Amino acid sequence: MGAVRKDDGPSASGISAPNQIGAADASAARLMIVSDIRFLREGLAEVLARYDAFEIVGVAADLDEALAASSARQPQIILIDAALPEGLTAARSLSNVDPQIPIVAIALAETETDVIAWAEAGISGYVPRTAGLSDLVDFLRSIVRGEQICSTRVAASLLRWISTTSRNGMQPRGRVPTLTAREEQVVRLICTGLSNKEISRRLNIGLATTKSHVHNLLAKLELERRAQVARWSRDNGVAFRDNA
Repeated sequence: MGAVRKDDGPSASGISAPNQIGAADASAARLMIVSDIRFLREGLAEVLARYDAFEIVGVAADLDEALAASSARQPQIILIDAALPEGLTAARSLSNVDPQIPIVAIALAETETDVIAWAEAGISGYVPRTAGLSDLVDFLRSIVRGEQICSTRVAASLLRWISTTSRNGMQPRGRVPTLTAREEQVVRLICTGLSNKEISRRLNIGLATTKSHVHNLLAKLELERRAQVARWSRDNGVAFRDNA
């Protein structure tokens, strides 16, 4: 079977060998892939590495690994699996660390609720779950050119959201921010008086991840200190699932 040119992308001859990952020219966009599914992150890395336009500089399975890899590898684009547990937190944390790095959610359900939630988390664009490999490649190339693409329907929803938040501040008045299941757990544990280290042990997550959750929660709730979380919960009548 003949050799495969990288310009042509993947072929029926199979994906590239692991030692080819990262072998790209100096003009290639540096990509990092974040997914807790090993074959997805490694398989996608091997496939995208076959294109001259991309260089895979790292893969990560969770927020802690993503933060470490982003700092060490300096990616130019970060791809986050939309199905990743705490994916919104990961996107928000990575965006806070370096707002200049475009973050792309892959396999995102193209609903108004999901797209707006990820937009609030700081992504620069997304690839819907109905997209194919060629769509992903084309989209990444558009990101490199500084473009963001979404459907007309979703664009209209985003414009409505921007209009509402512009009139009422960072979030519409009277609206209780939507928290993820993990954020609900963290809020509940903060309300019981646990420290970040104790929360880390209770949830079996890294201390850096816990700190990121707390930081993001304070920003989302527009609070300055952890001590204000319990009062916010009482004042807003928010009840949390007992699943910590």
